[in-house]
Amino acid sequence: MGTTMSIKLGTKPWKIWRQHWHNQNSLKGLRLPLVLILSIILGAGLGYLITNHFANWRGFEAFDPATRLDDWIPVIPWMILPYYTLYLYYPMAAITGMRDDLTKREVVIFHQILLITTWFVFAVFLISPAEVDIRKSVFETDLGIWEIWFTKMYEVDTPWNAWPSLHIVQSLLAVLVVTRWYYPTKHKPLIIVLWFAWTLLTISVMTTKQHFVWDAVSALIVSFFVWKYWMKPALDNCQTEEIKQAFDNL
Repeated sequence: MGTTMSIKLGTKPWKIWRQHWHNQNSLKGLRLPLVLILSIILGAGLGYLITNHFANWRGFEAFDPATRLDDWIPVIPWMILPYYTLYLYYPMAAITGMRDDLTKREVVIFHQILLITTWFVFAVFLISPAEVDIRKSVFETDLGIWEIWFTKMYEVDTPWNAWPSLHIVQSLLAVLVVTRWYYPTKHKPLIIVLWFAWTLLTISVMTTKQHFVWDAVSALIVSFFVWKYWMKPALDNCQTEEIKQAFDNL
């Protein structure tokens, strides 16, 4: 039943989930999703901050991905709102994955591959950094009521960690996995809304000048490669007796 996978890394459950998997009904059934969300906060969030501020301290730029298209795209201040929605995609994937026994196995494997993919992107940030110097156009724009949103973001996020855009990689993989679980069902209208919201998020990374067009394009390439050749085959394999046994033996 399983599809042959070209990438095996992270496709079997890690031992760190053992206690949480076998006690998943504790905390009113929230223990497993809470732990998965925490894994993203620690495994992805802290890593992002470390690589981001290290790149800012080092000040080394491997290349400049800016194009004329980046100059053509205007700053749209209110798009900072869909930009911030990234932080809703993490709990969304973890919570909606509690649908049944199969999706519970899939959501664990999803988070493992998401973390490994994120770590790979961190390596790109370190090896081939690019400074997001198009931010200067934001400071030349009347941001109105949205200025505080930009100010708060810039207090934490320095203009590095450009490509591929983690905003797009992580959110797209989350949308794809939730679509897998709930489309087509009675939830189809919500999935359509979700894809619309994700489209706004994708546009927002460029209209807030947080990313170059190259960052978005490279993120889409990484996302579809990961989904087709790694994540989807791994999730399909979660229905096999081998993976069922692997979870039982945690």
